[in-house]
Amino acid sequence: MRKLYTVLVLSIFAIVLLPFYLHPCTTFCFKNNGEWIFGRNYDFEIESGLIIVNKRGVAKTALQSPGKAGQPAKWVSKYGSITFNQFGRELPLGGMNEAGLIIELMWLTQTEYPNSDQRPALRELQWVQYQLDTAATVKDVIASDKDVRIEANVSIPIPIHFLLCDRKGGAAAIEFLGGRMRAYTGKDLPVKALTNDTYEYCLGFFKHSGSDETKPLFEQAENSLKRFVWAAKGTQAWDAKTFGDPVGYAFQILDKANLPNSKFRIVYDMKAGLIYFRTKSTPEIRSINFRQFDFSCGTPVKILDILADFKGDVTRRFKDYTWEANYSLIKKSFSETSFLKGTPEMSLKNLSKYPESLPCK
Repeated sequence: MRKLYTVLVLSIFAIVLLPFYLHPCTTFCFKNNGEWIFGRNYDFEIESGLIIVNKRGVAKTALQSPGKAGQPAKWVSKYGSITFNQFGRELPLGGMNEAGLIIELMWLTQTEYPNSDQRPALRELQWVQYQLDTAATVKDVIASDKDVRIEANVSIPIPIHFLLCDRKGGAAAIEFLGGRMRAYTGKDLPVKALTNDTYEYCLGFFKHSGSDETKPLFEQAENSLKRFVWAAKGTQAWDAKTFGDPVGYAFQILDKANLPNSKFRIVYDMKAGLIYFRTKSTPEIRSINFRQFDFSCGTPVKILDILADFKGDVTRRFKDYTWEANYSLIKKSFSETSFLKGTPEMSLKNLSKYPESLPCK
């Protein structure tokens, strides 16, 4: 089993060789009648992906880094979730769970994860699934830092930070700087947006005249700062009486922050339990009704190809998961990502079969 984990994680580590400019991304959230609307642009060099319905009651052991002496995290999923995945099941880019927690990640070059300590560890992408499996609120996610850690790998880290919100009205930007979690919440999070610089740096730019798009300070700013300003101004300007449709308004903000390599856009309507998405090659907006899925462990995991050319409500378009579908996604994503080409076939197959080792509790 240890040999299998080593092979799987070596495959995952290759993802980090992706240069920053190919993975910028923009996220934000604003309240409509007291409930969150959450928007995300995913900017990357590939577009393929699966939308996955993850089950509660699944016993999991985290993928462990090769050569690490610490223990992998172990847990049982408490909540079902729907996630967007490119590099295989259990390694999501973001999603929403039954409790109403939403997490999305973005690239942050300044990230420094904790050094090894007594806490069990898991990898960066699997940290997202762990939180969706176990946490109901932003406070739960922050509190989990005493129980688990993202495993540092100095030579090839995946430097990411996160924007979160929950059904109780909580929101947070979470970063790992100097080896410690830094969580911005409440008064420390006056703007609910995140791009690809630290939250503090972006907020400082926004506050000190960087929000004036007519001035040279804005014109000369890097793209990440501009996208933060557009997202911040968009969320602050939201008014239901003026704009009417919060989901359409969220997509307008995402359109403003569009980049040439923007591959898909997602808007979560927490109160309605609806997830809307569109992709570059299939641009019509589609919707998923979160509440129509059975998240019990005894029923099949469901999946949907994010590029399937369907229209409208695609809730009933989901099919039963198979490891072959997982393998097809992994093979396609690895082969079309410039820095993943050449990954051994056996590694791809082993990674695709990893979820088969996670039984119902």
